[in-house]
This record gives sequence, structure tokens and C-alpha cells, in this order.
Amino acid sequence: MDINNKNFITHPILIALIVSILALLIAFFLQYILGYHPCHLCMLQRYGFAIIIVISVLGLVFYDKNIIAILICCCLLYTVSISFWHIGVELQWWAASLECSGMTENIGSLKEELKNALNSSPVAACDHISPKVLGVTLVQWSFIYGLVSLIILTILTIKQIIKK
Repeated sequence: MDINNKNFITHPILIALIVSILALLIAFFLQYILGYHPCHLCMLQRYGFAIIIVISVLGLVFYDKNIIAILICCCLLYTVSISFWHIGVELQWWAASLECSGMTENIGSLKEELKNALNSSPVAACDHISPKVLGVTLVQWSFIYGLVSLIILTILTIKQIIKK
């Protein structure tokens, strides 16, 4: 990718990389500095952003391929879909899955299950209201962040495809 190019700053792959790194930095700050444990759906969103980082780095090497920008938009759509589902679970529009409620199948003896419970890190329940910032829950902020990012990246990707 040509760094001297004026369009470098508005390139969808670079913006996706920055958006995803920022999202994960905020998530890690909330978890490790402020002590908010992620739930199952929060972790799925993190995986989406991590995949976007990997695809973006590949896209910076193979920047002429429009398919990279389209894949990034698809991954971001996945992440936004998970965050929308998370809002619905949090507001109890629909029921949480077993992973979200912290309940899983019993696959071992009582002794094994107790040992696993003691050794596992705490996981938040998806259906509990997350902390609020400016009157909006963290789950809702995550959705807004992802949706705005998806809209911007989709517009930039379409402009890039039309320009070529």
C-alpha cells in the first residue's frame, strides 16, 4: 500500500484495522483495569474483531484485492449482529443460551465439576444489565460503535470498488 497516497488514511482496510484494535483495547481495559468480566457474547464479539485484525493485516499486504474489504465488512456485520443479539438478551427480548447464563452440560463427576468451577475464570451473565456510561449500557455502546463502523466501512468499500 502506498503510504504517500492521499487516500491511504481513508482506506477501508486501514480504518478496519484501527477500529478493531481500538475495540479490543477498550475491551481489555474494561476487563483488566476496571474489572468488568466479559460474558459469552462479549467474547464472540472480541473474536470477530480479532478476525478483522488478521484480515486487515493480510489486506495491507494484498491491498489491491477488493475481496479483503468485503470480507472485513462481512466480519463486522457478524460482530454487529452478535452485539444486537446481546442487546436483546440483556433487555430480555429473547432468552439467553446456556453459555450466556453460565450453565453448561454436566459432563463429569461432581468432584471434576467443582474443580473446573474453581479453576475457571469468572464469566458474566449475558442477561444482566451491563454498566452504563452516559446512560447507555456498555452492550449498547458496543452495538453503536460496531454499527457506525460498519456503515462507514461499507461506504468506503463501495467507493473503492466503484473507483477501480
